[in-house]
Amino acid sequence: MAVHLSVLVVGAAVIRVGVVPAEVCPAVTVDQVQSASEAAIDWLVLGQEPSGRFTYGYHRGEDRVNTGYNEARHGGVVMSLFQAHAVLGSDAALAAADLGVAFAMVDILDHGDWVAWAPGGTVPVGPNSLLLAGLAVRRVDTGNPVHDDLMRGIGRFLLGQQQSDGSIFDSWRSGAPVPAYGLYSTGEAAWSLALLERVFPGEGWGEAAGLTLDYMATRRDRVEGRLSRLPDHWAAYTVAELPPRLLTPLRIEYARDLAGFFGMRLRFEAQRRGDGINLALRWFPGPPAGVGTSAEGIGALRRLAVTEPALTDLVANIDDRIVCTAGFMVRRQETAASAAAWPRPELVAGAWFYRGYTQMDDEQHVLSGLLSAIPVLESEESE
Repeated sequence: MAVHLSVLVVGAAVIRVGVVPAEVCPAVTVDQVQSASEAAIDWLVLGQEPSGRFTYGYHRGEDRVNTGYNEARHGGVVMSLFQAHAVLGSDAALAAADLGVAFAMVDILDHGDWVAWAPGGTVPVGPNSLLLAGLAVRRVDTGNPVHDDLMRGIGRFLLGQQQSDGSIFDSWRSGAPVPAYGLYSTGEAAWSLALLERVFPGEGWGEAAGLTLDYMATRRDRVEGRLSRLPDHWAAYTVAELPPRLLTPLRIEYARDLAGFFGMRLRFEAQRRGDGINLALRWFPGPPAGVGTSAEGIGALRRLAVTEPALTDLVANIDDRIVCTAGFMVRRQETAASAAAWPRPELVAGAWFYRGYTQMDDEQHVLSGLLSAIPVLESEESE
């Protein structure tokens, strides 16, 4: 019996340490999440140039600013800042997002039947989709119709890129869509079309978004050459934004599948401490943008689950993941105190780093994820 008990105890210890390490879910409050969100906004705002362009990335150990740029990430940051104004009422976020829109407007192409952002002469779907999503968030938040024509014009561009099976070609060049797919641009386009349905109901935008959502749920990975299903947080945004009349059983089941992936990904992340034997077993805490996408994906699905009867059984587990993730991401954020020791504290404070480097999309995705945690924490604190 002693031998058997010893085997069980040692086996349980090995499983706990090596297979299923304990999760680290620091306690967190609404005030802490709001403060972390505002610090992330400050990092983006302080690094924005008068043209509207943002600081792309910074390596603190090398004191090196990455001078490259990526229009899709620009559009994503603009979208996240508009979300921040909608949730927090941040005037700084709204002003920075509007300046980011002005940056894109310099390269607007008017094709006649559509308009779109065309940096470098090519018209990319991803940057246009995220710019459109941000403008739609702004429209719902402020009620200001100033960009209505632009929004419909970009929407018509996206419809021109959409194929009969719901797939979406990634770019337009030299007078025609380029028959190639982007990794995330399909989901980005679907979400922006779903948001257009909310802003301009009854114009067919929601049906177009649903067609692409079905493609993502059933055929995309095989058509585009992937061996496994892409865990697409933009698809989560899409299905969460569709009106109830467009929520078919297939789309609801896809939402359930996505919630399962994001929950597993965030549970794994909560097991990462980045030191000792845990470093060998779980490696460093993951890149902030990757963690943030899962956080905003499951946050979007939470908004659907609390209203969709077929998904209400997920709400408790989703809330646990959202709160846990908010706790460890608030703890991982650089503060003014921790930034003081680095050569350029203004490029460190408020950011999330992965092995010494941070990028604008790290702040974007984690910020959006934290914003989705606020209503969950407010509900818990009011009980």
